[in-house]
Amino acid sequence: MTIVQQQTLQMKQVSRGNYLMRNVLKHNVVFNEGTRGDAAYILTEGKIEISGIIEDHKKVFAILKPISIFGEMALFLDEGMRTATAIALEDSKVIVVTKDDLEEFMRESPKVIASIITVLVSRLKSTTKKAMKVPSTGMGVVRILDLFAANGKLELKYEQTVKTLADTFVTTPDKIEQYIHGLAQQELVAVGRDANDRRIIRIRERDILSAVMQSRSE
Repeated sequence: MTIVQQQTLQMKQVSRGNYLMRNVLKHNVVFNEGTRGDAAYILTEGKIEISGIIEDHKKVFAILKPISIFGEMALFLDEGMRTATAIALEDSKVIVVTKDDLEEFMRESPKVIASIITVLVSRLKSTTKKAMKVPSTGMGVVRILDLFAANGKLELKYEQTVKTLADTFVTTPDKIEQYIHGLAQQELVAVGRDANDRRIIRIRERDILSAVMQSRSE
């Protein structure tokens, strides 16, 4: 069997849930900034450096130890480009997770979406050049709600959601509530109570990001 055939077989196994384990030798590059990304990685052994070039100088954003996920930004950004370089500082092992695998995992495990979002926003803020220009909090809230809606999570606990968003965007709960009530005025979400009389946010528009962008262009 040729190397190409082996790689094809391995990727088919990944899509079935048998995730590909990759060995990365010390000083080897996992991926380079600016290249197209089609997979995220979970570090299970070793140490990975995440860095980028800023004003012609290398800047180390993070040193990752097990267990850490990295490279996931390329799966969520529209252009699918790597925003940093990942290099093994010692012999390491990583699990390769394709975009299809990640989306399937999120569909089947909605409870972990909030954790993944927190990781994504944190990386946007502190580990890439794009992160150093943090997107507006309002649009950040919209994008997170849109991700929940896309994965079938249409009802969110009000207090917990407001607190998590405020912590994530380093702002006040009052500011987050303003954005949420603004979306409620546009009838994109509704603030109410569930059967147990707990306050909730109900997402009414499954493609909330598209709806907001369209309203801005009108």
